[in-house]
Amino acid sequence: MHYLDDIRKIMNRFDPFGWMEQFVPEPWLHRIIRAAMVGVILSFLIVRIGQYDNFFFKPLWLAETLLFAVLATAFIVRHDPVGRSRGVAEIIVPLVGSVLPFGLLTTPPVMWMRGNSSLLTIISLWLTIATLFTTWSMWTLRRSFSITVEARALVTAGPYRWIRHPVYLGEVMATLAVMVWRLSLLNIMIFALFVGIQFSRAYLEERKLLSIFPDYRNFTGGSWWFWKISRHTE
Repeated sequence: MHYLDDIRKIMNRFDPFGWMEQFVPEPWLHRIIRAAMVGVILSFLIVRIGQYDNFFFKPLWLAETLLFAVLATAFIVRHDPVGRSRGVAEIIVPLVGSVLPFGLLTTPPVMWMRGNSSLLTIISLWLTIATLFTTWSMWTLRRSFSITVEARALVTAGPYRWIRHPVYLGEVMATLAVMVWRLSLLNIMIFALFVGIQFSRAYLEERKLLSIFPDYRNFTGGSWWFWKISRHTE
């Protein structure tokens, strides 16, 4: 038990931002992180723009291109956190969850999906709707957006009027579509792990928001993690 307590303490003390803060002022660290993320996302955006001819379903290309554009915008305009992430659970786990869906692409599409234009259209439409929903949610969240578990400003507009974690819901639905398209035992395991991470992120984010914004409890009253049941007040 003592070993587990020691491991837990080490994981909770994981704070690379705090370590770097000893050498670089906090405002500049936030600017560096934003600039680095914008650079990475813009590189993905450029690649996606160049892949137009490779897309069977052009609306999906448009949805994914728009998602990258909104993601880059979010990192440009977002506020500095009032409660930043600390520990492995708040930093490493969300980062793993962000790249995990790309692992689904290592498995080829299932045989019965290849050459079947009707099924491809259905999957592509499903993926397009999920991606557009994620994009809308991310645009609503943009100034408070973060990959790690952080708190900026409380957002209750747009899809957040009904759904407490619409970005995660959209990502789960999009990832599910890819898993069905590239169905395999490995991808089922990746999807299950991804869903687990999303629920973990939702729980940790709500705990942080409640500690900083007491009014958040009124917003979450009588609701699940992803779907909001009760009507919230402005």
